Amino acid sequence: MQTRITARHTDLPEGVRALIEASVSKLSRYYDGIHDAHIVLDGQETGASKTAEVKVNVSRRTLTAQDAAPTYQEAVNGCVRQLRRQVLRYKDGVRDTSKNVHR
Repeated sequence: MQTRITARHTDLPEGVRALIEASVSKLSRYYDGIHDAHIVLDGQETGASKTAEVKVNVSRRTLTAQDAAPTYQEAVNGCVRQLRRQVLRYKDGVRDTSKNVHR
């Protein structure tokens, strides 16, 4: 799975970047049909909250999650939790569709 990280209004240290990539790559445990992921991090100078948006492309669909937390790592982990549910739901739907086609 290819991973792109975009940081808006902030500089992101390499260590944090590696932790975020590792967190998002865990989604491939649940479904191996994930093509790529795009993570957008936004840290406004005035607010203490860090926001993250993670978009995951699977075949013919884009799954999206957003979260805000005090740190980027926590925000991305919240997105990964949301996406895990979406990926499992998508996987079950693909499995059900393939069962109905072969009847």
